[in-house]
Amino acid sequence: MLAAPAAAQGEAAAAPEETLSAAAPSASPEDASALPGMAPAPRETKEVKAEPPSVISAEWQFLTSRAGSVDEDVLEMLLEGLGDWVATNPENSGAAEAQYLKAALRAKLGDPKGAMTDLLRHFYEYPGASSAELAQKLFQETVEKKGDKKLKPALLELGASSETGDTPARLAMMLQRVSAQAGQFLYAPLLREYRDFFRRYPGFAGGDMLNLALADLHRANGEYLAARLAYEKTIELYPASPLIARTKVSLAATLADNLKDYDGAIAAYQDIAAAFPGTEEAWTAYSRLPALTERRDKFALAVEIHEKIIALYPDREEAYASFKAEARVLREELKNPAAAIAVLGRLADKYKGERAIEALFLAAEIARKDLKDMAAEVPLYDRIVAEYPADPQAPRALFSAGEAYEKAKSYEKARDYYSAVAGKYSDDPLAKKAQKRMDGLLAK
Repeated sequence: MLAAPAAAQGEAAAAPEETLSAAAPSASPEDASALPGMAPAPRETKEVKAEPPSVISAEWQFLTSRAGSVDEDVLEMLLEGLGDWVATNPENSGAAEAQYLKAALRAKLGDPKGAMTDLLRHFYEYPGASSAELAQKLFQETVEKKGDKKLKPALLELGASSETGDTPARLAMMLQRVSAQAGQFLYAPLLREYRDFFRRYPGFAGGDMLNLALADLHRANGEYLAARLAYEKTIELYPASPLIARTKVSLAATLADNLKDYDGAIAAYQDIAAAFPGTEEAWTAYSRLPALTERRDKFALAVEIHEKIIALYPDREEAYASFKAEARVLREELKNPAAAIAVLGRLADKYKGERAIEALFLAAEIARKDLKDMAAEVPLYDRIVAEYPADPQAPRALFSAGEAYEKAKSYEKARDYYSAVAGKYSDDPLAKKAQKRMDGLLAK
């Protein structure tokens, strides 16, 4: 049977707590016996003299005396009233039982997720309450019957947790844990708990952490606009928070990946890169910016970002990718082949071997096709041969230089290069072809 709550703080200390019988209707078929662990309020058998009941305890008696109704409309109204009563009197001696009664009513009304969430709050807000055993029993039954099969172990573990610390710290831990482990399953009732917590503890020291957890919860459930607003709220309310960099990264990712606000995402990532240099968050920003800027045809900005990646992260593999991407953007989008050749030359300075050779061949191709400049093309082949004479690509570079001179009708120069292929690399498949070309030039 539910115990009657103590008088609220501020009421006269001399006013005794009334039993349920003091306010129960004289003849009502609706009692709490239909709910687990709830017994009907006793009927008065004789007239007694009593002090007038307090409004708080009288309301509590009214709510519990009708909790056994079979009318769902009545129960819905009672649930709303009971929620208001608990929110107004969270520290009352009857609050733990009221929290259990809320859960029992939700279960009876076919809202198992709401019931589970109410019971989890019971465990964290009122550890050791007299209603704990009943609450644990109802929780386990509800999880077994209505819980997501994959989440059952996590839900049961959440229900078995015991936390220390003051009430707001325990409730904050509950919100974070439930959001992380069962946030999608219990999304709607969890939002109710977050709203109640923020109303009750507006100055909570961990507000940044909880607002971020709420934003992550929205995003995990596909509520991207709500997530964006929650991230922005966290940033504005807690600008000095140690979580601010992570929050900004999450906001930028939401803008880019979910809301498709690419310009907003670019601005957000640029802010992160500037505000948190040298951090993992700054690297995340730099790694996302090139694709976003190209997507929005901001090619000059893309080149600028690639240059920053090359300068700030020279030892990362992504620096190599930035050299190549910058050269591509300069050539294809900004129509600046000379600048592209220069970037590829810098790539060859930094990265030796196969990567350098590949870059130099590409630079030569740009000089030939885009600039139609043999004077810029041939030195690139010469560099390959000079720096990598033993590489299998060296004869190809010599042969390409010979072709360039032959096309320009500089036959003597062409013969020199073909001769170098046939003489120095006689075992290479290009040797025979070079000899044939050289023979054909004798008459010219």
